[in-house]
Amino acid sequence: MMMRILQGGAPKCGNFWLYQIIQQILTRTGRDTGSFIQQHPIYELARNWDLNYPSQASIDVLEITDLQYSYRISSIFRMPITDIQSYLSRTNHVWTHSPVCKRSGELLDLFDKKVYIIRDSRDRAISASKYYCSDYMLKYYPQEEKDPQQFLEKNFEKLMQEWVWHVFDHLRLSRRYNIHIAFYEGFLLDFQQELGRLLDYLDIDLNQAQRDALQEAMSFATLKSKNPKHLKKGQSGYWMDQLKDEQVEKADIIAGPLIRFLNYPEQKGQPMTFSTEPDHHQDFDQLKQEIIASQEVLYT
Repeated sequence: MMMRILQGGAPKCGNFWLYQIIQQILTRTGRDTGSFIQQHPIYELARNWDLNYPSQASIDVLEITDLQYSYRISSIFRMPITDIQSYLSRTNHVWTHSPVCKRSGELLDLFDKKVYIIRDSRDRAISASKYYCSDYMLKYYPQEEKDPQQFLEKNFEKLMQEWVWHVFDHLRLSRRYNIHIAFYEGFLLDFQQELGRLLDYLDIDLNQAQRDALQEAMSFATLKSKNPKHLKKGQSGYWMDQLKDEQVEKADIIAGPLIRFLNYPEQKGQPMTFSTEPDHHQDFDQLKQEIIASQEVLYT
């Protein structure tokens, strides 16, 4: 029987890395890796498009809004899904960046396994700024600002707000819908431990030799050599060197309660930490109120 997996995450949180890891797990254990988009007539055209990385046209990416499901290829092709069950019958691994909306619960119930990846919001903001100013994005979404640092300066608050509510809502639903929370920093700093957590959740067993081989295939250096436009650094905590003090302060105002909930470092110079076991008994209504209260200073 096919295991249906939905992976989610805010943009620039390690989604591509997670996708490759899950695909490797499925392939190495002889499981089906069927794809809806690879059976679609557009695929033969799309695989020759100038996309952000070579395999981008082959990935089943789903967009979810209150009103509609749609499938897309990168940011340049999108079509509505009229029958979600029919769509899911032709794929078993779907990627989404969509924030939680009214349809999310209905969709989550259709998947056997749900994996959501989190990355430190401040590193993610820097990475996103570089991405939005990349040749690829400027080609399809031209904008006046082409310098990543200036983009970050102008959009820092927006990027932090996007992260805080995207992550909060998925954490809030994680217990009800059995969503596994993966960490970008976990794969970076202790790949085997983070892989073990993922395998346990998926109920898939790999021996140590298989795990070592998967780590080698999924090392950041290996993936970057094959996807140089999409993958840049593969580091964590570089916000400590690159953000201005006032940006660190603003990050704390916007996302401080959630940063502390996830046990990420609060200040420059602290060691990189994160909690792979956030308190599932947390009162998320209380956490939401703490985030709102922290942000009040922005609006007074």
